[in-house]
Amino acid sequence: MTRSKTLLATIIAATALMRCNVPVYMQERQLEGEWRTDSIRNFVNGFSFTNSTFDEHWSTFEYTADGILIERKKDKSKKYRYSLPSADSLVYADSSGLRLSGFEIIKLSDKQLVLKKAQKPYLPGKNQELFEIRFFSKAE
Repeated sequence: MTRSKTLLATIIAATALMRCNVPVYMQERQLEGEWRTDSIRNFVNGFSFTNSTFDEHWSTFEYTADGILIERKKDKSKKYRYSLPSADSLVYADSSGLRLSGFEIIKLSDKQLVLKKAQKPYLPGKNQELFEIRFFSKAE
């Protein structure tokens, strides 16, 4: 295992252990508010790339106390429903409740949110690992 894979696995394991005793309702309170994207890391079969250059195409995400997520990009906004089915899961749904996307919560604190999303392989075949990790900071 490469050094970066080992470090990432250690961070994920430590975060999971720390979060085992955190009730979901506490997570919901920490999630409430507006979050700004800081960087996006893509991992594809052993290769990774991190984009930390904020541009106009990155969204901000506002999580409200009533389970509504407002995604804002430029002058446009979209609304979704969100839920935390467990302490390490975040799910987005449309207004009818149809699941649109799911994320693993790697870290959630008063100031930082880190989400991981598995990606579908680009090529056919087995033994492919693709995911994206998004780092957010709470907007002041």
